[in-house]
This record gives sequence, C-alpha cells and structure tokens, in this order.
Amino acid sequence: MAAALLAMACGLGGCAGTGSLGSSFAMASAAGGPTIAFESIDGPPPQVFERMVSVLNSEAKLRSLSIVSREGAASYRVRSYLAAQVSRGRTIIAWVWDVYDQNQQRALRLSGEEAAGKAGRDAWAAADDLVLRKIAQAGLSGLTNMVNGTAPADTPQAPPAPARRGSAVASADQPALASGDWRVSALGYTSH
Repeated sequence: MAAALLAMACGLGGCAGTGSLGSSFAMASAAGGPTIAFESIDGPPPQVFERMVSVLNSEAKLRSLSIVSREGAASYRVRSYLAAQVSRGRTIIAWVWDVYDQNQQRALRLSGEEAAGKAGRDAWAAADDLVLRKIAQAGLSGLTNMVNGTAPADTPQAPPAPARRGSAVASADQPALASGDWRVSALGYTSH
C-alpha cells in the first residue's frame, strides 16, 4: 500500500514540481474493467499535492476504480487543476478534472469549488484533508458514474452554495457525443 502510494506520488510528482518522473503507480484491479490514469494534478504546492494523491488513492479503492500508471495504457486519463482563491477573507479551492478517452478526446469535465476556511498568509494552508477528500469524492463520483454508464441524462446542476456554509459543489460538462452514446448534462454534489 505505502509503496503504491509512494510510486503514485513519484509518477505524478513532476506535475507539481516535487519529484522525478521515474517510478509510477499501478493499482489495477483484477476485475479487468476500465482503467484510469491521472496525467497531472496542477496547481497545489508539493505538500498539498502529496496529500491529494493519498486521498485520491484511498477514495479510488473505496469505489473499486482501477488506477494505473500514466505511462501505460488506460481507458481514461484525467488532468486535474486546483486553485486556491480568497474571497471575503475565506479560502475557496476551485478544481477542474478533464477526463479524456483512449482517443484523446475529452469525454467529461468535472468542476467545483470547496470552501476551505479562513484565509491566512498562505491560502493553501486552509486545504486540509477534509477539503481534499470532498474534492476527491465529488470528482471520483462523477468519474465513477461515467465509467459505469450510470450517470443520469438530465441531472439539474446544483447552484453553488455560499462559501460560509462549507458546501462542496461539483458540476460536470460533457461535449456532444455521437448518437447512441449517453450524455451527462450536469452532475451535482453538495454536502453541508
């Protein structure tokens, strides 16, 4: 477990400037289902990046998602972006996951904002494990729905809740697909 987590961090380390592109992780399940590779997690400083990798690892296991090395073949590839912003003295972590299929076509875009608490000198300091877990849960829920084909066709988009309430909001935008394919118009996730 620890070795797989360390390898995952090293494999993605170049994306956050905290390691080499040497080793990579491979946690593919024996089920042989769709596989997911995280291409990058851009934006956070090294300490937040490493915690995000750890949270993604544990949340993926809970959903039985097969995470593989970004250097190998994968059914889907995720490029993740996080940004810390301060609004009215409170930190908000905005995030986007672009999910690409095997043909390098964007299949899904997941995005949201997570209230992280009072802003200090370093806005990233407010990105604790709970905030990162909420981001991972929202993103992986949308990704799981897409992979399993269980995403509802016309889910209304949840409106963003005020940051002071501590809500997580995720939405999913998907480009037009060929006829016969399913389409997600929006995915909402909120917690109070």
